[in-house]
Amino acid sequence: MREEKLSFQDKIIKHHLTKIYRVILCVVLVIVIATSIHFYREGKVYTEYEVTKTYDSIGSKDSKVEVYNQNNILCYSRDGVSAYNAKGEQLWNRTFEMQSPIIRTSGEYVVAGDYKGNEIYLMNASGPCVTITCNKIIVDVNVSQGGVVIATLDDSSVTWLELYASDGTSLATIRTTMDQTGFPVKLSMSPDNKKMMVSYLKARGNGIQTSLAFYNFGDVGQNMTDKIVSGYDYAEKVIPFLHYVDENTAVCVGEDVLQIYYGKQIPELKTQVEVEKDIQSVFYGEGYTVLVYRNEESEDKYRADIYDLNAKLVLTKTFNMEYDNIVISNKNILIYNSAEVLMWNLKGLEKYNGELGTDIKAIIPTKNEMKFIVVRDDGVETVKLK
Repeated sequence: MREEKLSFQDKIIKHHLTKIYRVILCVVLVIVIATSIHFYREGKVYTEYEVTKTYDSIGSKDSKVEVYNQNNILCYSRDGVSAYNAKGEQLWNRTFEMQSPIIRTSGEYVVAGDYKGNEIYLMNASGPCVTITCNKIIVDVNVSQGGVVIATLDDSSVTWLELYASDGTSLATIRTTMDQTGFPVKLSMSPDNKKMMVSYLKARGNGIQTSLAFYNFGDVGQNMTDKIVSGYDYAEKVIPFLHYVDENTAVCVGEDVLQIYYGKQIPELKTQVEVEKDIQSVFYGEGYTVLVYRNEESEDKYRADIYDLNAKLVLTKTFNMEYDNIVISNKNILIYNSAEVLMWNLKGLEKYNGELGTDIKAIIPTKNEMKFIVVRDDGVETVKLK
């Protein structure tokens, strides 16, 4: 009886081991297949394109177009602003009359302000939200992912930063002057609406100075003077690019420096790296910052340096194509103008270099690296690289 019992237990163990081996084999096969697909896609080079779908045109020929809320399209002019989906179907529309509209987007929110005017319009994914009338002249407008509107207003010798909630109610007022704080060149608010960073430029002796001020509008900032929880001064520098990439991390680019600030409540300088002066353009996406320079070391006109959120240089590439925009998507760098497209991956492999039709106003990447939404003067198209 003892031998029969052991034999039966052995059969059970053997049966379970067989099932485990099969599961392990399936997992290994899945990993191998997934890895193979990943490396295939990563190394795939495209040489042609085809238009798979065509939709009606949007806006007017003079309208400006940009990506909005992931895969949607924002179209605006002096007469108003409209949002469309990837098929060119209108999602919402807001009409207005502005001489010099300032348009900013962040997540689902869009803000439109009339430069040197008094009206501000806020929209979200559902359409128009609120109209804000300012009693001072509008110099700039911004909006956070959480729908907070920041208006930079001119009042003779004083510049005001007015913060409004998405329903138009006043949240905070910040007074700035050239003598004390400096002029607010650029600002960015964290997605949770609690922290804001401002780059102030002011005279310092015979030169200039940039002061970075970090505001906290939550509990931590209530006991701080003007709600400023940290600040940094930089002599003889201009820092015109600021971007909160998430609730705790901000990227700053100055004339010769790239900085990463981090802090859940009180932001501090995490890391920085010296970069070359004379930066021509700055682009950000998916955790990567692209700095574009005029190239003096080869026949190509431009050089792009790509950094990660640790301020580490991950790629340097030169290119000769004139560009209208640079987009980072699917860990690819997409450079384009009205007719041409150049695409690299982050290992420097050139994945596409060629035409993509004419009259391109905007290219919107999709989750598939080979498919794009292309907005042209005469319509919207889905384009596939092959």
